[in-house]
Amino acid sequence: MPRCLVSVVLIALLTTLGAPAADVVLRAPLTTVVPITGTVSEGDKDIVASVTIPPDAPSDLGVAAWVTDRHGRWYQTARPGTLTPGAHELRFSLAEGDAVQPQNHAGHWNPAESAKTVRGGILFWSASGSRAGIKVEGLRAIRAIPKESTAPRLCDLRLDTPRADGGIDAATGSRWSLSARPQPFPKNPYDRGEFSLDLVVSTPDGHEQRIPGFFIQPMRGSDRGDREELLPDGAAAFSVRYRPRTPGIHRLRLEGRWAKRGASTERTLAITLPPLTASGAAWDDYARVDAKDPRFFSADGSLVWPIGPNLRSVWDLRSKQYLDTRVTPDRGTLAYHAYLARLAANGVNAIEVWMCSWNLALEWRGDWPGYFGQGRFSEENAWRLDRILDDAWAHGIRVNLVVNNHGQGSDRTDKEWNNNPYNQELGGKLTAPLQLFTDPRALEGQERLRTYMVARYADHPAILGWKLWSEINLTAGSQDQEALRSWHEKAAARWHELDVYDHGCTTHWAGDFRAVSQPIAVLPGIDYLCIDAYHGPAAEGGGMILADLLARSTGEGRANGLSRYNKPVLVTEYGGNWSACPPPQLIAENSCGGWAALVTGHAGAPMLWWFEWLDQGDRFGPYQAIARFIAGEDLRHPQARAVALTATSPAGDLWSRAWMRPGRMLGYVMDRQWGTSGMNAAVHERAALATIAQIAAGRIVIEWWNADDGTALPPVSVDHPGGTLTLQPPPFTRHIAFKMYRTQDG
Repeated sequence: MPRCLVSVVLIALLTTLGAPAADVVLRAPLTTVVPITGTVSEGDKDIVASVTIPPDAPSDLGVAAWVTDRHGRWYQTARPGTLTPGAHELRFSLAEGDAVQPQNHAGHWNPAESAKTVRGGILFWSASGSRAGIKVEGLRAIRAIPKESTAPRLCDLRLDTPRADGGIDAATGSRWSLSARPQPFPKNPYDRGEFSLDLVVSTPDGHEQRIPGFFIQPMRGSDRGDREELLPDGAAAFSVRYRPRTPGIHRLRLEGRWAKRGASTERTLAITLPPLTASGAAWDDYARVDAKDPRFFSADGSLVWPIGPNLRSVWDLRSKQYLDTRVTPDRGTLAYHAYLARLAANGVNAIEVWMCSWNLALEWRGDWPGYFGQGRFSEENAWRLDRILDDAWAHGIRVNLVVNNHGQGSDRTDKEWNNNPYNQELGGKLTAPLQLFTDPRALEGQERLRTYMVARYADHPAILGWKLWSEINLTAGSQDQEALRSWHEKAAARWHELDVYDHGCTTHWAGDFRAVSQPIAVLPGIDYLCIDAYHGPAAEGGGMILADLLARSTGEGRANGLSRYNKPVLVTEYGGNWSACPPPQLIAENSCGGWAALVTGHAGAPMLWWFEWLDQGDRFGPYQAIARFIAGEDLRHPQARAVALTATSPAGDLWSRAWMRPGRMLGYVMDRQWGTSGMNAAVHERAALATIAQIAAGRIVIEWWNADDGTALPPVSVDHPGGTLTLQPPPFTRHIAFKMYRTQDG
């Protein structure tokens, strides 16, 4: 049957809905579709019907069976030849290996696709115009006749970069992958209890690593103008991704495991693959907590100090509500590409991205576009995340990846529990969101998702870390602190066990640093701490200016400061309060936030929540300024610490801190009134800045930096006799930064 016939703009869909006996009137030359009443069951199936063709039917009348998933992905199989007048008993097999063809996409039929089908029926077509009447009886889907089981096999095994002599070439730091199609093919390819594929690697230094494989449906993206459109593009398979870090010979063994399916034991298949020879220098550009100064991140020995906004999704309705921004059209990876290009051009090297239901979640309620419920993942979003990570890394940007946003686990704040596929009211297994942290069925589902994410994404150096939850204290888990602590302990341990590349794990608290749960923060599997830095107006009770809040977040000598945990502290949401603030204040906080974080010991610049306000107003200057200032600097040292400086000016109050390590100081001075409201910044022509006491004698170089654009004035050298050194900054408004160092350190 010509493929184009089913994609005719107008398809005649009968209203008889597959009744036991239906008189069907052809709509030829349009395709006449007759659906089965009700839902088509999952698994291998046959579609059967009895049809009676009248004498006046077209001589080229054809018939096919069709099935579709709940989102309209269509497959069909045609009966050979034409239907002649008279009675016909039709039976169409839709089992694996049958000639079932995709329509309007390029996917391939397999048991996983069959398991997702919910509708089906038969269709008639003819190139001739006809309104002949056809009787259709007993149209239904029945269980397929079982086929003989075969020994498990891995078919279509494909290895990247094979050599003619049978070996495999790879480059250190570059992804190498393989793919294979298992036979029998699993009905749920995300269930490792049904089928699993693992690559066991013996590295040149003698270590053995087990890397899980994952199911992948190739996709093809296209720009529809208003949105990105994705369609399957080729046969689904299982893949393994591996990124060698050590040069030399890596020994590979591929292991497939099938569930019993009536057999007495699990069926396994192990294949020794050709050795992989990795060439190039040793490579390890993954950002991790620094081994010598665990307050910061490093990669391959160099400091990583994240700078950039919280780009949680393409759009933010709260920004429109409070800041009158426009809602960015959701064009998926196309929108992210545009964001990333603009951010990278302005000094950004890190962002946060959420895997939320409206952005990149892999599982959600099955009646939402692109989703198939709990336990089956969105291949569309999996493809999108692949592209976003690739795009980010190409732009020199790392991603703090949020696995669960707080609304998924809440029936109160930003509640999404009513749409969570674990919810019993949607066919899930849980009666309350707290059970996400305690119920064995939920924990099993999370393990399945975790393993899939590690298999598909863990080799990617663009991942800064796995953020297990956003604002965990807003979830139902806050109702049982011990359950929440236990959940984090076990989940983080599993992430570390599965991830051979050893990305960091974190979680996140709403409000500010005072919300951090000490029993969770001290867990060894929680590598760094993510917090908000929202605050009320400084004039109100409990309010404070952003710079003071950031200083208190890490400690500044206070017992409840987070520096006591000796872990990186990263603010991943800020910008006034949760409901924003007046625009002048927001401009000031966007300008001073990175500087205040730098001189108070934060692991990176705070991530502004209001990314559409930032983007639509072209307010990227602060990122450029701080990126230029910190280029080539190293904040790490066991003795490095934040110090408060005494700054005075006849024109008004000043706020000043510095980050100091032996031989070097990075400092910042801010007009306090401007930092509070964004208004009434004075011109400070005769400011004075007293550094800490007991600076050793010797020649010291001082550089003053424009904190708005990150440009430096010519350095000045002074011969210091020892003791307190008083600096006199050049005239400035709003804020100014400086570097001070010994000549041999410069």
